[in-house]
Amino acid sequence: MTADDPNLKAKLDQLTAEVEQNYRAPSGSPPPASDGQATAPRPTMMARWKQNALIPLYILAIPWAQEIIDQVFFGGRWNLPIHPRTIEGLPGIIFAAFSHGGFGHLIGNSIAFTIFSWLILVKSRRDFWITFCIGWLGGGAVSWLLGPTSVHGLSGVVYTLFGYLLVIGWLERRIVPLAISVFVLANYSYQIWGIFPTNPMVAWWGHLFGLILGIVAAYGLYREPQPKG
Repeated sequence: MTADDPNLKAKLDQLTAEVEQNYRAPSGSPPPASDGQATAPRPTMMARWKQNALIPLYILAIPWAQEIIDQVFFGGRWNLPIHPRTIEGLPGIIFAAFSHGGFGHLIGNSIAFTIFSWLILVKSRRDFWITFCIGWLGGGAVSWLLGPTSVHGLSGVVYTLFGYLLVIGWLERRIVPLAISVFVLANYSYQIWGIFPTNPMVAWWGHLFGLILGIVAAYGLYREPQPKG
């Protein structure tokens, strides 16, 4: 085999190109994909949760600050409820979700809100924010339009997250969403009783509005399962 052999020349050219490519590439950089562009690995479920775990706590800082100020400076009289179908009740559409009737009320809502928020954030930050806003502002607007009496608290938003979680897995029929829906159904199905008028001190209609809005959110946000090719 001589230096003029075409096969040898082709191999030398290929080797030279590979050496030049490795020299230009920074140390530790991923190899290029087949189309010449590097593809970033998709974050794992646990990685997504770690990235988003503090989001519900940041939101809860608002009602906790309100309740502390209320109890310390106003003796529990600084409430921001929705007064249905009144002009003075309109600000409650925005503020009522962050106002509570004491620490017991707030603690119960905070625990459920955190758990349901984390479960949605494992799947999608986008779905969480949209569902949260539907429960917060949409639930407030519906309670202002249709609610029988004044109401405040985060429980309507909690039921919106709950409604989304109950049905999203059955709509998408993918492993993670389905596992989440089954988990919620198995462990939190007792929440359904909150939509019935069993306790005169509980705004059951706010829970019902929230649950319906959560189901609507799931239908609006779900992604069709990918066909197997």
